[in-house]
Amino acid sequence: MADISDCVIIIDKPPGLASHEVTTLVKKIAGATRSGHAGTLDPEVSGVLPVALGKATKLLRYIAGKEKTYVGIMKFKRIMKEDEIKGIFSKFTGELVQTPPKISAVRKVPRKRTVYSLKLLEADGHLALFETRVDAGTYIRTLCEDMGKTCGGARMVELRRTAVGKINEEGSHTMQELVDAVWFHKKGRTDLLEGMLVDPETFIDLPRVHLKETSLQSIFSGAQVMAPAIESIDPAVRSGDRVSMYCGKRFIGVGVSQMDALDMSKDKKGLAVKLERVHKDGR
Repeated sequence: MADISDCVIIIDKPPGLASHEVTTLVKKIAGATRSGHAGTLDPEVSGVLPVALGKATKLLRYIAGKEKTYVGIMKFKRIMKEDEIKGIFSKFTGELVQTPPKISAVRKVPRKRTVYSLKLLEADGHLALFETRVDAGTYIRTLCEDMGKTCGGARMVELRRTAVGKINEEGSHTMQELVDAVWFHKKGRTDLLEGMLVDPETFIDLPRVHLKETSLQSIFSGAQVMAPAIESIDPAVRSGDRVSMYCGKRFIGVGVSQMDALDMSKDKKGLAVKLERVHKDGR
């Protein structure tokens, strides 16, 4: 199982709390020394919030930059037919240009984002229930308002995040479930808490490079990954790609490939992977 001091817990964030507030509460409940979260949710938005504890916080950047899936309700200023809504949705699928809303903390400059899918699940008068899968950093509130500009007005009234990359709500836990699990853990029943702890590398979806056991000591001492240290590599890897490194089943860290997989397997010399983050325990 994952160590409480080096793990990720998928929290089902309730509405009414900021993401950083939830993260702080999880740290206190779990008794961890530090914490962080992947993918900030607005206070009134609920759903999947990956919270990293301890050393796992250093790997958050590789978890956060994923596609997000949401289910929400938007309200139109006039009664809309299903065909009308579907027509509008089709115009807002694909690459779009968004300007972050005023409440956002980031710079208010236009940026490109991709809406991979936008599905109407149910329509009733002024209201539409929808599901959308989007790039990280896409503002669903802005998306609803932009769609409203084409039909007399619309706004988002409710939103829930159901997935972050391959992390979905089926694996999430409420704050109360975490409190209960920690309480039982202190009483000697460990299975509930253990079932919530996930190794951070589980969510790092990158091409893999497998290292030789003999190379680990020098890598853990700060050396870069040279071509002779490579045992095998995902054949799709190209120079500049970010990769995850393993030795057998043990996660070693993350780096950036400095050559194509073919060159790496052929030449067996030179710098192969420039390290970004090393998991020194080699778990």
